[in-house]
Amino acid sequence: MSATTTEDRHSHSLKRRLLASMAAAFVLLLLLISVLLWNYSRAAANRTYDLLLAGAALSVLERVSYNSAGPTVDLPQSAMDILALAADDRVAYRVFSPNYGELTGTPDLPVPESLQPSIDPVFYDAKLDEGFRFVYQGRQITSSRGREWVFVQIGQTLNARKAQRDTLFLYGMIGLGAVSLIGLGFVWLAIRTSLAPLRAIADTLMARTSRDLSPIEGDPPLEISDLFRAINSFIAQLVRSRNLTESFIADVAHQTRTSLSALQGQLSLAADANEFDRMRDRLGKAEKQAERTVHLTNQLLANAMVIHRSEDAQLEPMDLRMLVRDTLAELLRERRLRQVSISFDDSGLPEGKAPIRGDAISIREALRNLIDNAVRHGGQENTILIEIDADAQVVRLTVSDAGPGIARADLVRATERFTSINSKTAGSGLGLAIVRSVAEGHGARLQLGSSVLGGLRATIVFPRLLVVALACLLLTMQANAVSARELVIHAATDPGAMRPLVDAFEAQSPGWTITYREYQTVDLYREVRDADPETRADVIISSAMDLQVELVNRGLARTLRLPNAILPPDWARWRSQLFGFTWEPAAIIYDKREFDEEDLPTSHRDLASFIRENESKLRGEVGGYDLRRSGIGYLFATQDTIQSVQAQRLTEVLARANAQSFCCTSEMLDAVAAGKLSMALNVIGSYAMKRDPAPGQENIGVHFLDDYNLVMSRTAWVPKTAPEPEMAERFVAFLLSAEGQSIINLKTPLIPLLLSREQPLGLEDVRPAGNASFLPIRLGPGLLTFLDRIKRDEFLRSWVSSMGGQDYGP
Repeated sequence: MSATTTEDRHSHSLKRRLLASMAAAFVLLLLLISVLLWNYSRAAANRTYDLLLAGAALSVLERVSYNSAGPTVDLPQSAMDILALAADDRVAYRVFSPNYGELTGTPDLPVPESLQPSIDPVFYDAKLDEGFRFVYQGRQITSSRGREWVFVQIGQTLNARKAQRDTLFLYGMIGLGAVSLIGLGFVWLAIRTSLAPLRAIADTLMARTSRDLSPIEGDPPLEISDLFRAINSFIAQLVRSRNLTESFIADVAHQTRTSLSALQGQLSLAADANEFDRMRDRLGKAEKQAERTVHLTNQLLANAMVIHRSEDAQLEPMDLRMLVRDTLAELLRERRLRQVSISFDDSGLPEGKAPIRGDAISIREALRNLIDNAVRHGGQENTILIEIDADAQVVRLTVSDAGPGIARADLVRATERFTSINSKTAGSGLGLAIVRSVAEGHGARLQLGSSVLGGLRATIVFPRLLVVALACLLLTMQANAVSARELVIHAATDPGAMRPLVDAFEAQSPGWTITYREYQTVDLYREVRDADPETRADVIISSAMDLQVELVNRGLARTLRLPNAILPPDWARWRSQLFGFTWEPAAIIYDKREFDEEDLPTSHRDLASFIRENESKLRGEVGGYDLRRSGIGYLFATQDTIQSVQAQRLTEVLARANAQSFCCTSEMLDAVAAGKLSMALNVIGSYAMKRDPAPGQENIGVHFLDDYNLVMSRTAWVPKTAPEPEMAERFVAFLLSAEGQSIINLKTPLIPLLLSREQPLGLEDVRPAGNASFLPIRLGPGLLTFLDRIKRDEFLRSWVSSMGGQDYGP
């Protein structure tokens, strides 16, 4: 038995069908269980993360107090740290009082109408720009009016709970799937044992020769007795089919033998003739018999060829009109067609083409037989009309003649093999049978009827090949490809530092230009927050990590699919939307002409004491950020209050020393280089260390403390409204790629974030000997704490008051 037969037998195995039925039952059961498991997983995930929301709400409610202006709240860092346990979720919150309105947070968060004041947490789902899960909880405080309700409402997106839900569901389904597979294994063994009698029947059939078509004998089990009878019935049909085939071969042999015998007889009579006229008459009859024999042989060969090609031909797109014209040009060279009027009409083709999918050799043979049939039966004054017409679905090839035609009652049997309707003009009886085989092999139809010329009208109806022209679309795409496109980057980073990166990316992006616009960190934040459509950007870059997190937390960022190989460490990415690409520690810069390295303090406690002890020398010569204008300065200052209890003391010491405030690192570097400052704090270390000093500026020194040194990362993200999001994603990927990080290291004053093993590059260059206390600032909801309106206002008021400046207003 052939490989194909064996393969087909296995693909329709009864065992597999039984197993598939059992598997379907298992699948149905699994589906029912999966619904229950899904509901359980969702409830379990909600319970887990609802505890985070409840803990954060309690933490905030504990910091609610009452003063002369009414209720207020000091948003605790612990609340955001709790929410940050769901690291990839955005956060929304508000604190409000029915009598005093909104205290802080995002106004007008959705609240179900049925909610009543309660000290118990209430959880519910709501839709903002994406799905959120909220907790709503209240607390009563004592005010001048009596007892007042204050409510906190905190929400998180659903990413973490969906991930936990999917994990619980997946693990449960894996266990159920494993049990189901074991069960199906036992079912398979039972099926094999039960169907052993079928294998015996198969072995019996496999052992037979091709000539053995005797019925199978035996006593099969009751369950397969019908199959047993069906096999024997099929064997009987094979016997009948073989008998028909043998009969057809015998008919063909008989037709050929008869024709050849007649030819031989005429030649023998011609050889025996004594008179020239009689010999000539016999030779003429022999010639006609030879023509009939040749025609019969050609028809038999054509019939076999057409049947073979209809089973194995590869149909290809072609123009039927051109094929018909070429065939007619060949036929008209034959002598027997010179006395026949043949015309061709293709006016029914509106586009001048007749597209079909076909086999040229088979179609040419069918057309030859239709024309030959028309010539044979049409008589001396015959006219043959060949037509091609088409519509949206089909193409029709029609051959009409002026002969006697075929009676309607004989049309059906006219296409049978060895059938001639007119005995006077009888041929091989295969012409129309060949045409029918060609039509069937092309998925076409052969239609016979009466023609307008009075004879037979034979039409082959082909399916039309539909071709869609794309020229206009291709031209449009090419025109778009030629025109230059623009990538817009808005960044709070010195253009000189970013220029090598921009130039390298532009060089590898033909047809693109990059527009780079510089901002201060706070100005950039306000522009993006206010969503000015005239200044829409593709990429946002800033060193103010907290402001970047706040913008992404608003739902403004697009999720990027970056390769795992270039992803930054966990602390330097958030939600697959915000990515850090540099490693930049906060440093102390000093004037080497004023201080020696070994005289400088080694901790934040010592720093405050150092400035106080040298107050007279440092008065007016210590610099720092103006927290009202500098986003990175505010970030470093707030992180210092979290990491060190000395932060407030240091601020007071700086105020006593008349410290100066600056907007940015470059101004402090220039002031130290010019001798206007002896020291500047929390300067972005990368600028100080990588700076190529101009003549006279070699006096700048960089110093790190031993207790901790904050490390920030410049971050980049792509807005949802970016005009060119794909190219923007490519640029962010370029910043994190090996090439981009190498350019940062070698050609910019910045420090790259990644090496091939995700280790900070240049770390040994910035670490004093034995000091490994660099503390990266983690991206995430924790950075939102000091961006709370009340907390920020209070922090800046305290800073302005301590620094002796004018009061800070909202």
